[in-house]
Amino acid sequence: MSGPHPPVSNPNLEGYNVVATFWKRFWNSNKDTFTTPRPKCSGVYGDEGKFNVWSVAVATQAVVDGARIYPQELGPLIDPCIKALYKYRSPQFYGYCAVENFQGNNDIYYDDDAQVAFAIIAAYEVTGNKEYLDSGRELVRYLMGGLNNDSKAKVKGGILWHRDKPYISAISTSEVALAALRIAKFIPNEEKIYVDFAAKTTDWLLDVLLDKGDYLILDGIDKNSDGANGMKWTYNTGTALSAASLLYEYTKDKKWLKHANELAAAATNRNKSLFCRDYNEMDRRYWRDPSYFIQLLFEGFADYLLVVGNEAPESTANAIKRELKRHLEFFRKYHYDPNDGLYFQMFEAHRISKEIWELYCEQFGSTKGFDPNNEERAQEGDGGPGDKPLVKTLIGSGAAARIWFQAARVIPDIPYN
Repeated sequence: MSGPHPPVSNPNLEGYNVVATFWKRFWNSNKDTFTTPRPKCSGVYGDEGKFNVWSVAVATQAVVDGARIYPQELGPLIDPCIKALYKYRSPQFYGYCAVENFQGNNDIYYDDDAQVAFAIIAAYEVTGNKEYLDSGRELVRYLMGGLNNDSKAKVKGGILWHRDKPYISAISTSEVALAALRIAKFIPNEEKIYVDFAAKTTDWLLDVLLDKGDYLILDGIDKNSDGANGMKWTYNTGTALSAASLLYEYTKDKKWLKHANELAAAATNRNKSLFCRDYNEMDRRYWRDPSYFIQLLFEGFADYLLVVGNEAPESTANAIKRELKRHLEFFRKYHYDPNDGLYFQMFEAHRISKEIWELYCEQFGSTKGFDPNNEERAQEGDGGPGDKPLVKTLIGSGAAARIWFQAARVIPDIPYN
């Protein structure tokens, strides 16, 4: 890859390197969970420096992704990660709280919990540990209870974002469908229940939150509102693409193939709003979200290509591989930190450091000024984001590893000229 950093030819190996590095950085063997070094990074709560459940779930998924390829090296890390996740489980609700559980805690997000389910179900797939399957099943059953069936609401259907809030988010809807689809194959006598549920919720998503004009997914809608939140994030389209692909695999219904083809084509179209369109030049347009969203678009593309295979239009399959490769090159050039082997997380590369912004200006010009993002900076100390030191996050590190691992499912080696 271009830039000062040595190129990555083996994306699985780079994913492994990131996991091994973030494990040393963040795993606290005294507390049996991940904690932040000082100064604190984002995603942390309380005096002990522990992370929110979303961060731990993404890091665990990265460990499990890596253990598929490097079982001897990373397999032993799976159980400590799953046990760390169990600390967030509410015995009252059976969901996983945003912070480690305490009596009366009901701060439970369905999208975060779907990511926990992904981690636990994948851990079962890799290890065969039946306890993980039981935990995953219990959690998927909890997630299915997030269905919005409020008879008094203006909007019916979809999965709530949080157990006590009226917002129905695209991400919770598609991720809960996906969690059901991922566990279905391991519990054959319940498979139909999970697949039917996923079909129902994905139908709702594509009916209510799909922008029919550009085939991208809107962020969500309040159940008492007339209009959707029009924001379009990469992960909403990525997880919808995964769900549609797996529904096609289970049902062979061409409806799902058509949806998957359309979503994949839309997410690779540089004229559409997943890309930063501040530049007229097409070769300057890249996805603009943080890595912890973009990793789920990478996964959506991999799920799609591996499930749909030769039924994918050749132009779409080629566009996916082209976009994955150019975004890996972009990520390596602007986000890799040779000082520690980890990656920054904002794909808006003018928002990381002054040095990276100067490198960015060489390729993109200086129309975007340096605008430091708070999430890339220490969460303690005086002054604004630009005054605080740069720090890596757990979720950004887990997402970076997953970007490499998910890309490797369809581009196992990257040839360079």
